[in-house]
Amino acid sequence: MIKNLWITGYRSYELGIFKDDDPKAKVIQDFFSQRITDYAEDGIEWVITGAQLGTEQIVGKAVQEVKKKGYNIRHAVMLPFSEFGSQWNEKNQLLLNVFLRNADYVNKVSDMSYHNPRQLRVWQEFMLKHTDGALIFYDPDSGGKPKYDYEAIKAYQDRGIDYQLELIDFDSMQDFANMLYDS
Repeated sequence: MIKNLWITGYRSYELGIFKDDDPKAKVIQDFFSQRITDYAEDGIEWVITGAQLGTEQIVGKAVQEVKKKGYNIRHAVMLPFSEFGSQWNEKNQLLLNVFLRNADYVNKVSDMSYHNPRQLRVWQEFMLKHTDGALIFYDPDSGGKPKYDYEAIKAYQDRGIDYQLELIDFDSMQDFANMLYDS
């Protein structure tokens, strides 16, 4: 059974989402609200994400929706390094601050600011060791940033570790959107 679920996926620019009120973001949020509700009914306690713009921040909103339904789940945000997002523009830093304020727990894997790609691998290893499974919005045929987390999970599973992985591809998301708006 999954108690701690890592959720990640595409960044906002990979999804073509450049405004907070983009209809695509709402579809993704509704999708994750439904999946997180399903996981909550199966006993998850924590949703754990990073803080990237896109899927991870959308998931933060989805967790808030699921909590409003009365489910006792919590959201932890683990940053890979100190000063995460400090190079972002003012609007995106504001989004980050709201996202972090809404989380139940926020911490960082490294106390140093970004200086080496190794910090991201250490962050992935942390996420794998502190979760029982992952839900990734990623289509292996389309590539993109989630590829690195997907490959880290596959390598982790290849070491014989029992770790669940649920992949959500663009077709699944489109099917959900069609179902949502056709009814």
